[in-house]
Amino acid sequence: MNYYQSLEYIYSYKTGVYKRSDEILLNTQLILEKLGYKQTFKVIHIAGTKGKGSTTLVLSKMLESAGNKVGSFISPHILDERERVSINGEWISEERFADIISKIKNILDEEKLNTTIFEFFTVLCLYYFYQENVDYACIEVGIGGRIDCTNIVSPSISIIANISYDHTDILGNDIKDIAYEKAGIIKKNIPVILSRQCKEVIEVVENKAKETSSDIFILGKDFNTEIIDNNIHSLKFKYLEDNYEEDFIVSLLGLHQAENVSIAFKAFRTLYKNESDSFYKKAIEHIRTLTIKARLTVASNDPIIIIDGAHNGHSLDCILLNMFSWFNDIIVLFAPLVDKDINRMGEILFKYQDKMSLVISATKNITKNTDSLYVHQYIESININSKHIKDFDEALCFVKKQAISENKPILLVGSLYSASDYFATDAIKK
Repeated sequence: MNYYQSLEYIYSYKTGVYKRSDEILLNTQLILEKLGYKQTFKVIHIAGTKGKGSTTLVLSKMLESAGNKVGSFISPHILDERERVSINGEWISEERFADIISKIKNILDEEKLNTTIFEFFTVLCLYYFYQENVDYACIEVGIGGRIDCTNIVSPSISIIANISYDHTDILGNDIKDIAYEKAGIIKKNIPVILSRQCKEVIEVVENKAKETSSDIFILGKDFNTEIIDNNIHSLKFKYLEDNYEEDFIVSLLGLHQAENVSIAFKAFRTLYKNESDSFYKKAIEHIRTLTIKARLTVASNDPIIIIDGAHNGHSLDCILLNMFSWFNDIIVLFAPLVDKDINRMGEILFKYQDKMSLVISATKNITKNTDSLYVHQYIESININSKHIKDFDEALCFVKKQAISENKPILLVGSLYSASDYFATDAIKK
């Protein structure tokens, strides 16, 4: 089985299958056990609705600065499935990817087991990190946390990034229910780092921490951030904790990244207590130039094109807040999936409609629900003027011409899949 055959095999399983029971945890454990896997490394487990991917990669870089061999597991990918599994920033090779998937296939055939696409990637990453003898693994949760297949790990720290509404068909429509699922990654006597949250979420997570006798550190209460400057080139802020403070300058853009970086840094300081100032400053410097695709990424300067994978109301609001702190008027190419919360995103677009022109399009990903006409009709029904161009490449060409003629920046937003479409098209041109 080569790399492309292994991908074909993985995707022969249904997209979007999610088992709402402990069955998936038992399944994942059994496959890993048959592979001979043991957790021989320290794990930092990261949940949340938004920011968990950035937090995972930032903390991985910080741990590298301390001389560690660090595995990172994130999802989804933007251009290549191997992005999901890396060690010290280097993706798993095509050969190793195919070899491990082949081993998993043999176990599934022998044991007559079923699985999910995400479970393939979870088993792949954990077994690869075991084989490569990493010191740390930063593992991003897929959906929720409590019965996510990554929740078989025994973490040294649990991190919960921002919680808002997403995957409500699975996690529930109440923010407390969603928080309960996310808090399911908290383990007995293991410290918890919690991002800034609404009081209902804090209450749920604090109760879980109390139940598990886990120390909890909350952004906005036990440590904090203070923004110095937020522009299209960099983000400057202070990290504050008791009598300790540090200045950060990062290439990750947007006010929300100050929170993601800060919870990663608090986790780093919890793992490495009472170290010298130079030790912590080395970690800070190590993330200075880190960029992550589709996280307010400036993909072009002529015209200015900024890409973000925001796909729920809260995250879209954060992104537009940043955009309008940099620009007075923008062009938005909105290409969401229909199964996301179009209603809440529509409310946010309505709030900012006087400052933007809006084009509705669809991702090229044929496995996803991409009914852009439905989105356009809904947006029009709530009195937002928009133009509908179903074909993504045509829509992109249209907004580029408009941006040049009107001297306005473009924001491509709505899903990570449309972000992937842009980067894939850009890569072909290069």
